[in-house]
Amino acid sequence: MCPEGLRQRELCDRLGLNYKAVAQLAKQLGLSTHTYLQQQTGWILRDELYYPPETQFRDG
Repeated sequence: MCPEGLRQRELCDRLGLNYKAVAQLAKQLGLSTHTYLQQQTGWILRDELYYPPETQFRDG
């Protein structure tokens, strides 16, 4: 069973990140905010929601 995923802004709030600053940094690096957040936090993006790094998914 997977934990409930977080939307991008919810993840930023939970981790104490400024959403606008994240978007600006991602743009400066030529990355999408999704890619940037995954690289910086290790959280997994799946179906537009983020899950903790240790999350195991069941496909099917």
